[in-house]
Amino acid sequence: MIILERLRPDHFPRLRLQDNQASLQAVLTESYGADLVAQGGVAWAAVMDGEVIAAAGMFEVWSGRALGWALFSDTALANFIAIHRVARKVLTDCPWRRIEIAVDRNHAAGVRWAERLGFQREGLMRAYTADGRDCFLYARVR
Repeated sequence: MIILERLRPDHFPRLRLQDNQASLQAVLTESYGADLVAQGGVAWAAVMDGEVIAAAGMFEVWSGRALGWALFSDTALANFIAIHRVARKVLTDCPWRRIEIAVDRNHAAGVRWAERLGFQREGLMRAYTADGRDCFLYARVR
């Protein structure tokens, strides 16, 4: 059974990312988690049998606009229906008019999921990631 917990800094080093996000693994320190949690907004971790399988959230940039993010393990991908339902509910209930996300241009499943959640592609951000990969900018606007 998947349990949702309010995101804590100690969740980050316990999350083993899927291959498509593995380049971010070195960043997932407790210190990074503390910085992200301090941004406020909404953020949670999905835990199954004591293992952190996913973390996601949104933080406010300014009134009406937020940035969203999501990190997944292989175990999360194997249990994705439940995670998708939570994400859809959070997006429906959140207070922001505009939510932006970045999706690696080579991550086809990430692109499909963003679009299923109602995000629309707005452009390409070249050399966006720390290791220089391009990402699509997606936004969901009410």
